[in-house]
Amino acid sequence: MPGPVFQPADLLTLGPSLALVIGATLVLMPDLWARRRGAVSAPLALLVAVATLALVVSIWVRSDPAAAPTAFGGSFVLDRFALYFDVVFLISAILAMGISLHLLPQDDAQTGEYYALILFATAGMMFMTSGLDLLVIWLGLELMTLSSYVLCGYLRSSRRSSEAALKYFLLGSFSTGILLYGMSLIYGATGSTYLPAIRGALDAGRAGGGLFSLGVVLMVAGFGFKVAAVPFHQWVPDVYQGAPTGITAFISTAGKAAALAAMLRIFAGGLWGSQVTDVWVPLLVVLAAASMILGNVTALLQTSVKRMLAYSSIGHVGYILMGLVAVGSQLTGSGAGAMAGRGDDLYRFGVASVLIYTLVYTFTNVGALAVVAALRGRGLSGEDIEDFAGLARRRPMLAFAMLVFLLSLAGIPATAGFIGKWYLFGAAIRADMAWLAVIGVAMSVVSAYYYLRVVVAMYMRPAPEGEEQEPVSGVLTATVVMAMGFTLLIGVFPQPFLDLAAQGAAHLRMLPWQG
Repeated sequence: MPGPVFQPADLLTLGPSLALVIGATLVLMPDLWARRRGAVSAPLALLVAVATLALVVSIWVRSDPAAAPTAFGGSFVLDRFALYFDVVFLISAILAMGISLHLLPQDDAQTGEYYALILFATAGMMFMTSGLDLLVIWLGLELMTLSSYVLCGYLRSSRRSSEAALKYFLLGSFSTGILLYGMSLIYGATGSTYLPAIRGALDAGRAGGGLFSLGVVLMVAGFGFKVAAVPFHQWVPDVYQGAPTGITAFISTAGKAAALAAMLRIFAGGLWGSQVTDVWVPLLVVLAAASMILGNVTALLQTSVKRMLAYSSIGHVGYILMGLVAVGSQLTGSGAGAMAGRGDDLYRFGVASVLIYTLVYTFTNVGALAVVAALRGRGLSGEDIEDFAGLARRRPMLAFAMLVFLLSLAGIPATAGFIGKWYLFGAAIRADMAWLAVIGVAMSVVSAYYYLRVVVAMYMRPAPEGEEQEPVSGVLTATVVMAMGFTLLIGVFPQPFLDLAAQGAAHLRMLPWQG
């Protein structure tokens, strides 16, 4: 059972999350006296995110690989699994702010509230990843989603933005209710929301049955919406197209990564054993296959780059769910000795494949959307494929960056996307799910076709005559270069990043019930 609810030392464990919450509060203040709204708060928010990233990295470097500090009686843990995802969230937030610093002044919407909400959402994601109690995970989820709802509708003068926020809020609230109901059923079946206690109830045979299984099914459905897996994906195209481009980049990467991290923490870390995995693994197999097929096939029909990337993101969720399926295929025993030898190795391999792909997808997808943002202005939305015509002649650097991002999303060798897919498909094959990997490879080929449509437009179509180039801000250029640099770096020198993912995967099992 959890220990004392609060001790002063818990504040140190909460350091990164508290830093973001305090920083977000401070970001709200400069607009009270600044002559131009956002002039001080926007760079201050970026500074807070960068400083928190440095703090997380320093904690990782100084942390004991064999231990993990906890807070709130063990309900909150700051292990390397959580720290890895914290880095992903902060990178996504920093890149999203880079996009927003370029676009928001064009919409006269540069305010401190916008950037504070990004920081609050990121803090919620950190709580989700570090939660060892279902209530902590749910509270983090609420902080993330409530902030995201407002951010999606932040462009109040845009009808599409308001519509996106309304759809996101209505469907998101419904899915959160389903998720919370599933958690309540698990509490009713086990008498606890604390994951180690639930694990103990499973080992002792005090849990299971129809009530518990229904709770697991509802939680899979709730998280299925949060990651936009088929058939819970209907909100994605309209929300991604209507939201500000910076927020589209943020929720499509960090938002999904947070939900995936929570799924790993709950299902791969706590709710396992044959009586549980026989429920959620088959469900994830169906979600993975359906997401890969529907997401990529529907993306073929799109003429809007943002909608194409939206449907593409559904396909990428399917790839990532393969890693979860591989993990679940090894979680069929009970007790601390349930996995040994090959099973334990495959468990860690599957978790690591999910971790590396979330990092890879963050750089590639945010980078692609940053290029979309760079093309906006002077009569161009930057969202249509036709807007990319002749880009290689007009802006060769942006065209090359977009080429790198699209090749990475397609999984072409020498890019980060290839490394991520190689490990995800490898995890599925090693888990005797080769047919699922075959679907993934086939859908990657399909995705290459619609990604190449943009490449053809950039390099093989003439630029519109008489078009004036909109200047690209330095911060957006830095955002594109940073994302492109890491996409190539991970593709060419993947081992350091794979080692970090492996360390994060190893810590997922260093939990109280492992003894």
